[in-house]
Amino acid sequence: MRKKNVKRLRRKPTIALVYHHLSDKTKKEYYSREHEIVDEDTKSTVHYMERLFRRRGYHVQVIPVDEGDLSHLKKLKADYVFNLVDSKSMEMAIAKILKRLHIPYSGSSFEAIQTSNNKLRTKRLFEKHKLPTPIFTVLHMGDRVSRRIIPSKFPVMVKPAFEHCSIGITERSIATNYKQFVSIVWRLRKSYRQTLLVEQFIPGKELQVTVLETRDKTVALPIAEIAFRNGIRNKWNIYGFDEKWNKDLPIYKSCHFVSPPKHLKQATNVLIKKDAIRAFYALGLRDYGRFDLRYNPKNRQWYFLEGNANAGFSPGPDDSMTASIQAYGMTLDDFVMQIVKNSIN
Repeated sequence: MRKKNVKRLRRKPTIALVYHHLSDKTKKEYYSREHEIVDEDTKSTVHYMERLFRRRGYHVQVIPVDEGDLSHLKKLKADYVFNLVDSKSMEMAIAKILKRLHIPYSGSSFEAIQTSNNKLRTKRLFEKHKLPTPIFTVLHMGDRVSRRIIPSKFPVMVKPAFEHCSIGITERSIATNYKQFVSIVWRLRKSYRQTLLVEQFIPGKELQVTVLETRDKTVALPIAEIAFRNGIRNKWNIYGFDEKWNKDLPIYKSCHFVSPPKHLKQATNVLIKKDAIRAFYALGLRDYGRFDLRYNPKNRQWYFLEGNANAGFSPGPDDSMTASIQAYGMTLDDFVMQIVKNSIN
């Protein structure tokens, strides 16, 4: 755990909420409609946290930052920054700036964010630390597509290596034969223009584990499992872009999380959470993070897919982190205030 160098403040501290804001000009030049949808989803969390901190007696600054305009950061006069920037274009840049300002801030460092945004680096760290992860191969933009790229028996998952928030991951990302595989590679290369990760697809359950670091200990909260309502589900039981972000689709309204999972043996539950804490430190995360996993009930084996530094959370009831927090016996208010207390005494 990091050392706490913040002196006790006699007055009530000022907390700055720094979040990404997309101006109309930025939207016109943005990566894609998918990125725009993801990056505009922070406002409800900002409003919730502003109300929470004011209720607790803190002074609050709300600082929006835009890719083309960082001038609002000049107004930053706070004792602590809660970093809510989760935008592909700005996440690492803001973490670098906060480090230079020498103001305590929530969440992970620039280096850890850089790692968690790189699926290849994350997978290699999982392997290095002997954390189970599906076998995979890497397909760079200039590589020729051939059967030798396939890492396992079909089905396989193909996904962009440097995206976040499930961008590029849908039911159509899973190939059950070579012809489908070639078609998926062609489509993803055209859309995202980046290296692709080709990964063994693990049948079974999709799980998420939230890890919370405190001054005294690091805990893995109760595991959350993806679930669906009203008989509306996807074929592969995955939590992809549509399930997470596409509010116009029935699958979005059907998708939610259950914590703790049903039909998961206690011994397995304990081992997964122990591995999640090991993964937290393997990736160099801080304060809190979330891990996405697959679990195959036939061989009772779990597989880490990726780690999320500064994972986004929502006060909404269907959010996986909120489900885990409540199952642990905390409120979301408690969770947020614990992160603040890690730095402010």
